Amino acid sequence: MGPDELFQRAVIARRYYLEGRTRVEIAEEFGLSRFKVARMLEEALESGMVEIVIHDPGSINVDLSSALQKRYSLQHAYAVVAESKNTADRVEAVAKAMADLLQSILREGDVIGIDCGRTMTRIAPYLQSLPKCDVVQLTGLAGGLTSNGADLTRRISEVTGGKSWPLYAPYVVGDARTAESLASTPPIKDAFANQSRVTCALVSVGGWTPEASQVYTSISEEEACALYEAGVRAETCGLLLDEDGNRVAGLDERRMGITEEGLRAIPTVIAICAGAEKITATRAVLRSGLVSALVTDTEIAAAVVD
Repeated sequence: MGPDELFQRAVIARRYYLEGRTRVEIAEEFGLSRFKVARMLEEALESGMVEIVIHDPGSINVDLSSALQKRYSLQHAYAVVAESKNTADRVEAVAKAMADLLQSILREGDVIGIDCGRTMTRIAPYLQSLPKCDVVQLTGLAGGLTSNGADLTRRISEVTGGKSWPLYAPYVVGDARTAESLASTPPIKDAFANQSRVTCALVSVGGWTPEASQVYTSISEEEACALYEAGVRAETCGLLLDEDGNRVAGLDERRMGITEEGLRAIPTVIAICAGAEKITATRAVLRSGLVSALVTDTEIAAAVVD
């Protein structure tokens, strides 16, 4: 190709990529067919004359997020890059990304479901505005007064301006009879009834250790160890799972929370987690099919993709 042709290709590429001219406009200017212009633009890319660089948006690793989404057939997947390897920094970065995701996908009339979880509670400060949505607590109380599902339900409903249905009951009670009795009380009964309206659920990923699960700390150490021996390695919404994502009945009759069938019926279920101690649990939750989206850090994402 001679210098004149190379020069023309460069000018056409500049018109298209930098000046925003259409192929039809360029064809008219140079007296060429639009098909010729299209071919010259393709040749400019193939020859290296034009290089397109796409920068990752903010703290999201696009390649890893795409791989995660494809690997587990997820609706949404964010692999979040934190500023440091410190777990607290990762939690904050993941919580902010979750808030950004919610602000982009929620629509007026949606009903938000809330699980409890330490990382989950960090979302609220990053929620600047949300459409009007009702908020329903999915699981009972665990953790401190300002870091449980009821508090997060209240805080998110203040942002949305919708109604809220907190679930004022322990996460795990002593026996099935107590669970049945509590479930029949009007406020708790109302919360359970509204869980079927949820269109977008926010759930935590719990590993089966005291540091990685509020469900673990809601029962005795003896029972927690027995469940570990029975194969439990993860939980979400108090639904226990082995490392392959298979359900382990365990606490089903005593947990105050949404049923497995109820959770699977929700159109969008977004799991949130951060920290290397959650890798095994995250893989189990993804394998279970209980969730349809994930917001996590890049270390967990890379591990579960592998």
